[in-house]
Amino acid sequence: MFKDIKLKLIYLGVFFILLNLIYAFSHEYFINRYVSIEKIHNKKNIRNLVKNISLETQFLNSIIQTYSKWDNAYYFLNGTNPSFEKRNFRDANELLKMISIEFLNYTNSDNITMLSCSKKSDTIDELFEKTKKILKNKPEASLILSFKGNIYYIIKAEVKKTDKIGKSVGYLYSAKLLNKSINSYINTTFQFIQVQYNKLNDIEDIMKTENLLVKYKIVYTDSFIINYLEVRDLKNRYITTLKVSNYRDFIVQIKNTTFIFNIIILIVLAIIFYLSYRHQIVIRIYTKKLEKDVERRTKELKQSNKELHELAYKDFLTKIDNRRSFFIKVQKILKDTLFRRDLVHIVMIDIDNFKYINDKHGHDVGDVVLKKFASILQKYLSHNDICARIGGEEFVIAFSNIETNEVLQIVEKIREETQNCKVLLNKDNYLNFTASFGISDNRQTNNIDKILHKADLYLYEVKQSGKNKIRYRK
Repeated sequence: MFKDIKLKLIYLGVFFILLNLIYAFSHEYFINRYVSIEKIHNKKNIRNLVKNISLETQFLNSIIQTYSKWDNAYYFLNGTNPSFEKRNFRDANELLKMISIEFLNYTNSDNITMLSCSKKSDTIDELFEKTKKILKNKPEASLILSFKGNIYYIIKAEVKKTDKIGKSVGYLYSAKLLNKSINSYINTTFQFIQVQYNKLNDIEDIMKTENLLVKYKIVYTDSFIINYLEVRDLKNRYITTLKVSNYRDFIVQIKNTTFIFNIIILIVLAIIFYLSYRHQIVIRIYTKKLEKDVERRTKELKQSNKELHELAYKDFLTKIDNRRSFFIKVQKILKDTLFRRDLVHIVMIDIDNFKYINDKHGHDVGDVVLKKFASILQKYLSHNDICARIGGEEFVIAFSNIETNEVLQIVEKIREETQNCKVLLNKDNYLNFTASFGISDNRQTNNIDKILHKADLYLYEVKQSGKNKIRYRK
């Protein structure tokens, strides 16, 4: 009985001490706490705003890239394609509506408008003229501009051939209205969003998206949080500065919240101490058991997911992509290149005399040869290339966005290193092996089966003419 009374007195004493400490420090503690929450919330809102702007600008960037690096436009500005406007901009309003932009105007090298595809509005015409003046001395640039109560994203790009080779023959200007993406944050997330044109002298941090680099600084006053966002492209070229302001609602409400919190904490502490006194040991044991079960199941789930992914998309022996993964990735690449007509090379590879190696030295040695060859392939590939094992001794590589000469050089390096590679059989004996290569591309078709068939035919020719060679014909 005495022990029970003593335990109760200890619990009551600790309870009142904690209650007084919480009451004494709650004001200071919660002010700092709310400031921390406010900062996190503000940065999250800024990140969402930047992401939204990035998505809008990224879309326009891709449109500009397509229409400015276009052979038809190049020859139009060069004076050798007079039917360009009639064939491609017959229904300008429908085109602008479909891609959601305000204008898409071509000028020659002297900034004289040669083709105007814009919404019929005096405001849009004035915006275009102002854009030409602002970006007059810049061959390529982008900016966010506030004009007559609207906010626009403007881009200027040089007009060149599709392969981007040769001199520019003019410029392409385009603008996209950002009102919807920016105004959706006003009154719901921020009170004010203003466009400024002053670069920041000092910055707090940097945010990076797929097409924007945003340096920002946050200024706190008694009533406002003011965010200055200096927006640049990935080449670090200045676009604009946004001033984004918000009321400090968290701090204004903190005094009322603190009083309510103290009442709640009094009730919560009383309940917690009572339950802790009655069930402390049981809860502790149960919690530990639950944590262990959750941890174990989480590990099992992660391991299962990893194994399933490996089984579905990776070759179990060489750890490179398997046939299924290769076809998924290469078909996506070929689909993406349909409009731009980027060059994609497919290299079919077969390890020479692999059946003989297996029969003479055993499948263990054959497995070593496969893994060694896979490591040689990976050594010469970039992150844009795809490498896969699609059969027993058959491998395939997909090169994208590089010229044929460079592909041939890389494949020759792979062939030479394979030829010089040695696989240890035992203490004094080594095994040399070679590989044959057939190369095709998507100059005539984007059908992967046809491209692979053509590469396979070249590979067969190599096999019939002595092996350990490379065969490619345009």
